[in-house]
Amino acid sequence: MRKLLSILLLCAMQSALAAEPSSAVELPNLGYEGNVTPLPPEDGATPPKKWDRALPFFAQRVVDRGIALPNPYDVGFSYYYTEQNMLLSNLKVSLNDKPLRSAGFVAFPKSTLENHSEQVQVGAWLFPFMNVYGIAGHIKGGGDIGLSIKADDAVQFITGLDRCSGRRKPDWCGKTLDATARANYDGYSYGFGVTLVGNLDRLFFSLPITYTVSDVSMSDTDAKSLNIAPRVGVNWQLGEYGAAMTYVGATYLHTTVTITGSATLPTSETDLGEDTKVNFSIDEKIANPWNGLAGVHWAVNRNISLLAELAFGARQGYILSAFYRF
Repeated sequence: MRKLLSILLLCAMQSALAAEPSSAVELPNLGYEGNVTPLPPEDGATPPKKWDRALPFFAQRVVDRGIALPNPYDVGFSYYYTEQNMLLSNLKVSLNDKPLRSAGFVAFPKSTLENHSEQVQVGAWLFPFMNVYGIAGHIKGGGDIGLSIKADDAVQFITGLDRCSGRRKPDWCGKTLDATARANYDGYSYGFGVTLVGNLDRLFFSLPITYTVSDVSMSDTDAKSLNIAPRVGVNWQLGEYGAAMTYVGATYLHTTVTITGSATLPTSETDLGEDTKVNFSIDEKIANPWNGLAGVHWAVNRNISLLAELAFGARQGYILSAFYRF
């Protein structure tokens, strides 16, 4: 369980923090509508200069129209925290050292994960309207996984005998056994993405698309995730303090993982006479793939930018990022 939970959250975080900074930082100076036909320069604009960088492609065409482009390369660091609920399906269970088998009678009432992650991003403007980037980072977290099972089913599953069908039933018949499994994990992730951007006067939009792979402890397989996060906002010129972008948007996260784990059921008061270790394998995904977000991006100058973003809805959390552009 730990694995899946970690992976999902991690992925959500990587996509949001990786794509967002690239797309918003210098849109106030970009003056672009999302294609290679830039807006015409204003009267009295500074004469165009020679673009001396290899990227982005078509940059000189934009500069010749009197439009200032942002520095094309960026390196950033982000810290991410999030909490979200998970959905479980296709459960397989074994007791003690027995092999796994399907067990629909075991319920997982609630699975909640908290995730902390540090991420490094390296990116570049490939075109004036498109930024590409790669990300890598470390994650660490944990969560509580609720486990519920009827004592009748637990005893029958272990012994193969129905002890509660006769006239004289043990006291534990009809009772529900509850336990909580604590999932602690850490691991690493990597991925890549692309962000499409554009603006119309002070209004800007961005569309980050990120693919990530996560390798987390207590997990048998890597988790692969796709995140799409459209955003729309307004540019604010701050004079000598640079420019700021305030925005709102949504995040769609698609991830499914098979995880494994174990918990101990308090069956010592039943005919078994001792507690029982429950092993499980289960498919898990986030409870709701869509999530809301709101944030602000401050371009201090052409080299430094800072970002703060809040997530709300299915996933609650925040992102803090700092970027150097050159």
